[in-house]
Amino acid sequence: MENKIIVVVKGVIAKNGKALIVKRSSTEEVDAGSWETVGGKIEFGEVLEEALIREVKEEIGIEVNVEKLLFATTFFTDPLRQIVLLTYLCRTTDDQIKLSDEHSDYKWVTSSELRNYLPHPIANDFKKYSVFETLES
Repeated sequence: MENKIIVVVKGVIAKNGKALIVKRSSTEEVDAGSWETVGGKIEFGEVLEEALIREVKEEIGIEVNVEKLLFATTFFTDPLRQIVLLTYLCRTTDDQIKLSDEHSDYKWVTSSELRNYLPHPIANDFKKYSVFETLES
């Protein structure tokens, strides 16, 4: 198997001082049952922000405005697979969430609550790149 780099975009979707998180379905192959922000892999030729808007629409059925890049990081899921993760701040006025099969639940949470739901490595990145503070401002 050859080395593979996958580019993933995620959105910290903010509305009325809270952030939207979604729970991965129990049928998901990776991290089933864990809480995360919305997003996914970009397709070849896609603009990053357009990929995020598409993923949000597919996964939760709402429109978002992508405001700014919060941070970029990279990690390995195995020795031959590297993920490049770009996390953006998004805003929405939409509240008609329609979950796809990928997710089983959603919550709007404050930044302090968000710390308790995210997996430890993601919460560490959010702290390192001041995402919690951005949500509070």
